[in-house]
Amino acid sequence: MIPLGEFSIDQIGFVVRDIEAFISQLKIFFDISEPRIIDWPIEGIDPHSTLYGEPAKWKNRLGFISLENINIELIQPIEGDSIFKRFLEDHGPGLHHLRSTADDFNEMMDSFIDSGYEKIASGDGVHAGSRWAFFDTTSDFQGLVVELRTKLDEHTENSGWLK
Repeated sequence: MIPLGEFSIDQIGFVVRDIEAFISQLKIFFDISEPRIIDWPIEGIDPHSTLYGEPAKWKNRLGFISLENINIELIQPIEGDSIFKRFLEDHGPGLHHLRSTADDFNEMMDSFIDSGYEKIASGDGVHAGSRWAFFDTTSDFQGLVVELRTKLDEHTENSGWLK
């Protein structure tokens, strides 16, 4: 069973059609800082991405907005097949996932798998040494996916962005 006491939400992910237009609209309604926007994967870096257990390649434009205790991730699929492209095609833009950072990434992944959740995508993250995995929790969370990420030290979290 998943140790829910260890699971806390630190990111909310939205899939969008046009990241710049979405950010412009957010700024009209909310006082947000300028998001960090990157294209992923970063050129020259292999994120070792998988889709349903098979190696996969896709490109996204990502935007990150830091709030007090939570981050908002904006994901605009650019090319290739991904869970984000499929979500956009099937549902349109909207809330896609909740993320938790795991003290023991492998143990938490095993807990999700042992609890019957399928790992639908995985790979290496935008910070040096980070890993992520998405699980199909849509039947239990009314359409939401859960993402797990490795815990990073404070220095890597704040300055360890891959370039």
